[in-house]
Amino acid sequence: MSRFIWLIRREIWEHKAIWVAPLIVLGCLLLAVLTGNVHLGPIGAMDASTALGTLPPDKQVKLLLVVYAGLALVVDMVMGIIAFFYALDSLYADRRDRSVLFWKSLPLSDAETVLSKFVVAAVVIPLVAMIGAVLAQLLVAGGGSAMLAMAGVSGGIMWQPEALVGGGAVAVLWCITAMFWYAPVIAYLMLASAWAPKGPFLWAILPPVAVSVLELVLLRTTYVEGFFTDRLFGLYRLLGSEERAGADGASDAIRLSEIDLASSLGDFYSSPELWLGLVAAGLLLAATMWVRRYRDETT
Repeated sequence: MSRFIWLIRREIWEHKAIWVAPLIVLGCLLLAVLTGNVHLGPIGAMDASTALGTLPPDKQVKLLLVVYAGLALVVDMVMGIIAFFYALDSLYADRRDRSVLFWKSLPLSDAETVLSKFVVAAVVIPLVAMIGAVLAQLLVAGGGSAMLAMAGVSGGIMWQPEALVGGGAVAVLWCITAMFWYAPVIAYLMLASAWAPKGPFLWAILPPVAVSVLELVLLRTTYVEGFFTDRLFGLYRLLGSEERAGADGASDAIRLSEIDLASSLGDFYSSPELWLGLVAAGLLLAATMWVRRYRDETT
């Protein structure tokens, strides 16, 4: 177990973007807070004229919950990009610099190597995103309450336990959901990274694109495209609302405050696509281990 943990620590040390990226996001938020450019999306600017003050207390809490969830979404999207390129380069980088020959000379199995990289992409990066999301929520809560106080409005609403605890709970739930939902995507990218002679990005992107185009040309359908789109972006529809008010910002805010995040996540966890994806992830990881074990790295 200690050897496996050291493999994970090695990955974190070598890929500084895993912890530098959330620090950059937090730095941008801190700069926005210090310069007074804090906005709560459809709520408006943090001043006395904001639509937040015109809503009933229960709507205010629900709306702040959506705002804090939105902050978690931003951090998750940034870390999702980091995870995508990390998984795509995880095994190819060792072959590119020929360090794979050194690692294979050590008493480390290919399963340990592949699983350690998979854990970093599927578990460690979402955990870092969760921590970054909670810190971002606290930053905005502190900056928002200070600016509301300077505008003559009570800033205590920003620290409502229901909103803060709910925002943290959403960050945790999204972290767990991302681990499960994107496991097959990460495993597929790692397989492309282990297999590709050159250009793992093209080896990962071209097959699904080619199948989608072939289906569209031959069958005039888009089922394959819909499958890949849903697998890549389905998680980010949790904050979506099919009906939005038009020009009225306050109406927009009320719409968002009525979104049932718990119900959306419950539907996600009960979907067969989620659990079939985990089975596919296991098969793809087995294929990745096989490719890494039997691939001739001396040519």
